[in-house]
Amino acid sequence: MYKCKFFSVVLMTTIIISCNKKEDITNSMDNKNVQQVDYIFNIHLTSESYSDFESDFPKEGFVPTAEIAFQIAEPVLVNIYGKETIEEEKPFFINLENDIWVIEGYLAPGFKGGVAYMEIRKSTGEILKVIHTK
Repeated sequence: MYKCKFFSVVLMTTIIISCNKKEDITNSMDNKNVQQVDYIFNIHLTSESYSDFESDFPKEGFVPTAEIAFQIAEPVLVNIYGKETIEEEKPFFINLENDIWVIEGYLAPGFKGGVAYMEIRKSTGEILKVIHTK
């Protein structure tokens, strides 16, 4: 008798768990069109949580290549000056001078106007200057 009750409880538990898992899978499949986000604001996240940790500094710097420098510069410049303006200034010129990436937009010969200009420190990734000439 005891074995029968035990078997019944185990069987019912297994059925209930299986049904719940199926429902979870169904719900997640119904929500597959929900857009995945890259970040979530959390007002409880603070730098104090990590103040006792020492920072990792790559020996080649946080911005080791011209490609990464441009990947940092482009969204910042688009945010400030607009996508159309920055697209018109491509290809950008990039040069490394004394640990500073110097990034400047292109202005076709014969055109009047200015270009975006940015400086990014290679070692730290700090944006030092952002301007648009006239």
